[in-house]
Amino acid sequence: MKVVSTLRWLTILAVVVLAGAAAAWWYFSPEANRVTMHEAKISDLKPMVRLCSMDIYEDVPIKGHIGPRHIFARAALNGTVTFDLEQLKSEERGDTLIVTLPPEIVEIYESTEPGAYKVIDTWNENFFGSNHFTTEEENTIKSKVRDNFRKKVYAKGYVKRARAEARQNLTSMLGGLTGKTVIVNDPTPEGRYR
Repeated sequence: MKVVSTLRWLTILAVVVLAGAAAAWWYFSPEANRVTMHEAKISDLKPMVRLCSMDIYEDVPIKGHIGPRHIFARAALNGTVTFDLEQLKSEERGDTLIVTLPPEIVEIYESTEPGAYKVIDTWNENFFGSNHFTTEEENTIKSKVRDNFRKKVYAKGYVKRARAEARQNLTSMLGGLTGKTVIVNDPTPEGRYR
């Protein structure tokens, strides 16, 4: 009998200890819906003050050589034409705000989509020469392709169109913000290749 009584008391004590531990855990644990807030940090404001006027996507052929080795490939290039709004020059004349459009920023980069770059053929003019290109050599050829594509962006009129759209966007945006008549001057409507 004494063993049964001791077992009963041990069971009651274990239940009380477990209930106490559960109550303590529930009382001291954070609430489930509590949100932990951290102080926000801004690392770079430059992209935030740019007006994006045009996005460009185009497949381009790549034909290049290094010495007697030749490569023929296809690459998808992405590009943007943006304007740095920190460089906006403005002048107030009565109820009119006169703004000068800053130089365009043309950025060209290779697409990261799967299959965006594909080597179609490589060959060597020397009979027993290797037609293998290293990654560095391919990147050198791709860099030249990006530079040529930047020239085409100007030649095809993309920059001219982007500057016209930026003038319209700035006119409506600044007009809405200031409530004034806005005139956007463009000193280089065709853009200026750098």
